Amino acid sequence: MIKIKDIERKAQEILLQLKINKAPVPIEEVVVSLGLVIDKGIFGDTISGFLLTKENVNLIAVKSTESEVRQRFTIAHELGHFLFHSTNKDDIFISNVLFRNESSSTGEIRMEREANSFAAAILMPAKFINDEIQNLNNKLTVEEAIKDLADVFKVSEVAMTYRLTNLGYNI
Repeated sequence: MIKIKDIERKAQEILLQLKINKAPVPIEEVVVSLGLVIDKGIFGDTISGFLLTKENVNLIAVKSTESEVRQRFTIAHELGHFLFHSTNKDDIFISNVLFRNESSSTGEIRMEREANSFAAAILMPAKFINDEIQNLNNKLTVEEAIKDLADVFKVSEVAMTYRLTNLGYNI
């Protein structure tokens, strides 16, 4: 099991190495700079994307018909699988939007949660969120603030809400 602090640290290391210091994080550039290829295509209804590692090819495929924010999260999620779960063998990780309905006690669910945590950490770094919150109009409602932050970070409002909650913000 990978600790959240280790996931957060890995995301911070990558952003520091690539000199990324503000939102939105250019996730496609991050992935390419780490030696992976991104391909966009059309998949079945239940697949948002997948990671394929075979020989010397590391490919993240993402569903082209999904929204930009969903594609960004899927790409970051698959990068999490690459960094934390991929071995040197031939691997494939498929992000299935229905996966959340299955039993959370399986190892696969743990890996999905870890990949989601990494996606949140790299797309919405705590420091970047803190900086952006300082710039918010203090007259905004919580819902308006979440929407504004989601727009700045190019993530969904749901993803931003989860991230803020996990960082300890009282929403």
